Amino acid sequence: MKLILYSLDDPAGCNIAGFVREEGGFVNSGGECLGERVYERQDVLLVGSKVNVKDLREFPLKPDVCVVASRHKSESQTPTLTCHPTGNFGGAELGGEARRLQLTDANYLRESLTLLRRKQAEYVLPYEVSREVTHHGPTDLPFPLLYVEVGSSERQWGDLKACQAAAEVILDLMFNGVEQKKSAIGFGGPHYAPNFNDVTGEYAVGHIMPKYAAEHMSAGMVSQMIEKTTPKPEAAVVDWKGLRGIEKERLSGILEELDLPLVKTSDVK
Repeated sequence: MKLILYSLDDPAGCNIAGFVREEGGFVNSGGECLGERVYERQDVLLVGSKVNVKDLREFPLKPDVCVVASRHKSESQTPTLTCHPTGNFGGAELGGEARRLQLTDANYLRESLTLLRRKQAEYVLPYEVSREVTHHGPTDLPFPLLYVEVGSSERQWGDLKACQAAAEVILDLMFNGVEQKKSAIGFGGPHYAPNFNDVTGEYAVGHIMPKYAAEHMSAGMVSQMIEKTTPKPEAAVVDWKGLRGIEKERLSGILEELDLPLVKTSDVK
């Protein structure tokens, strides 16, 4: 079973879910989850939550994978289509637990970015397309989860064409499957991970620790990145120029200790 989840107080999430329900042919299952109606098609469920998904601490279902339809918010208000895994390398100001990550699926993330680019071109949307690094909650739900988002302000959250594009990406993920690549974790660079957007070779990247979170780098945190990325990572892909010298040394030592190969982003484009 697969799950599409959204917060009922999220305008973009609700708009995306509306298109998912209509275009995907979802019907009322007659059941409830979190006190809300459950819609279904084949083995895929669509569920809204009165609790912000970022703040969920437990969930009554255990899907094979969960995609969260969501708004994206930024101070720049740049029109953006994005996807990312969740978790906190440091504090938990935006939901979840501090220094805890949520299980995610590297291949679904890779396919999400590919499909968002395709839909942006198909609908001629004046939006940037990128993946973000790991941030915000939830952190400890027992199934792989990722966000697909429309942003970065109220204007975009109400852009029905952009929300339709995101919905069609999610439907494709749920019903057409994803290509299986070698799984990896990532390190370095800024929040929107530009050098990971072009890593389209043999690797699919799950959790990414950006440069601004490198102060939290430790063998324990890197081990958690590995444990919370599925399939099991076979390498660490590193934005080498996007880390400081001391961070490179620390990361190299940790990866050697964990017996995980280091590959630079510049070598896998």
